[in-house]
Amino acid sequence: MTDIIGFDEFTDELKCAVSVRYPESDVEIRRVTKNNGVIYTGLTIRNEDEQIFPTMYLEGFYDEAPGGRLTDELTDKICEIYESRRLGKVKLPGALGDYDAARGNLRCKLINSAANEEYLKDVIHRDFLDLAIVPYYLFDQGDLDLKGSSDATFVIRPANLEMWGVEWDEVLDESIRNTLKDDSISIRGMYELLSELNPSFASAAPEEFKACPMYVMTSGSCNGAVAMLNEEKLREFCDHIDSDLYVIPSSINEVILVPRDDTATRRMFDEMICEINDTQLDAVDVLSDHVYCYDRVGGYKALDSY
Repeated sequence: MTDIIGFDEFTDELKCAVSVRYPESDVEIRRVTKNNGVIYTGLTIRNEDEQIFPTMYLEGFYDEAPGGRLTDELTDKICEIYESRRLGKVKLPGALGDYDAARGNLRCKLINSAANEEYLKDVIHRDFLDLAIVPYYLFDQGDLDLKGSSDATFVIRPANLEMWGVEWDEVLDESIRNTLKDDSISIRGMYELLSELNPSFASAAPEEFKACPMYVMTSGSCNGAVAMLNEEKLREFCDHIDSDLYVIPSSINEVILVPRDDTATRRMFDEMICEINDTQLDAVDVLSDHVYCYDRVGGYKALDSY
């Protein structure tokens, strides 16, 4: 029986192989803490004249390796991905040192407070229910020649406030305003959205699902659940359907809105959310483990008031 190579040995071999390909670069394997305390193992290839460089997370590549063994083909693939993401020599936007120029690029996201307790000690944030609003800077596509790749961002830390000469609450207020004024925030029926993503679903879905009053609210970004901060839009939607709402945190990317129904119980929703978190989501994408309640007159209510 062929022994299976462990993950640590795989990453050590990869570091050596990549170092041979890039002898003038600083190749590192490092642990990166992501949302909810999830730790990924990242590979970086850094050149002396580059201020920004990509991190490639290795867990997926290990799964591709036969028996955990690194192959030349897999090394080639990793190096090709690095080259496609490499920015080279770029001049960072002057806005990074000028708050008036930077403020228009501020956005915010929602994360779970308890699951990110250590992380939140080092970043600017504001409490919201049992969640935390975290501001970040969103680079323009033209700033870094991103070529249509995923968004480049950095989270705002105390050092940024010191450099800009502003208070944390001003940065948070600006990030929330910018995020919520985006036209991308939407509320759409679940059946309508799923049918658009998968046309065959429309004909296969049972009739009771078509009539199910469930709606997806998102900002359209990878942190789309932040849309739940837009209480003006929530109130308008409550008036439209003539009902208060249960707000289900389906992931960090969206929330699901369900008209309040006295026949439904909070326990039922909480059990459903926990099951989805455990079976359908990666841990890094989990937002919360319970439902929230939104009242069109009083706003978000404490759970024990429903």
